[in-house]
Amino acid sequence: MSIDACIAHAIHSDLDILEARPELSNLPVEELEPYIERFIVQTQEEIRGVISDKGGEFIKRKDPAGLCAACLASGVGLPPGMLLKMCQTILQLLNVDARFILDTDDGKSLFYMKLGIDLRQAA
Repeated sequence: MSIDACIAHAIHSDLDILEARPELSNLPVEELEPYIERFIVQTQEEIRGVISDKGGEFIKRKDPAGLCAACLASGVGLPPGMLLKMCQTILQLLNVDARFILDTDDGKSLFYMKLGIDLRQAA
């Protein structure tokens, strides 16, 4: 998967917006959508920037804690535990080779997927 797809997936699966931004509970309903959209786009750009600038060594070593520390040091404004989970997801997904093939007649998407499995971790 591409870095951008990995980051987007990590945000989708691991971001708890209310934990990350508790002030949302005080915003009027009509302001929620643009606020959340800006926050997500900004977060994705910040993580992408850290990975581009400093992430190579952490990706090579498969070091989510190091990547998380680099993100925190660069000002990514997420709780450390949440950001660590996102970094773990990003690094896991970077090892997945998945390509969209087609949408079937019944509306399902078909992907080609190549995985590397470390059987030492399966036990």
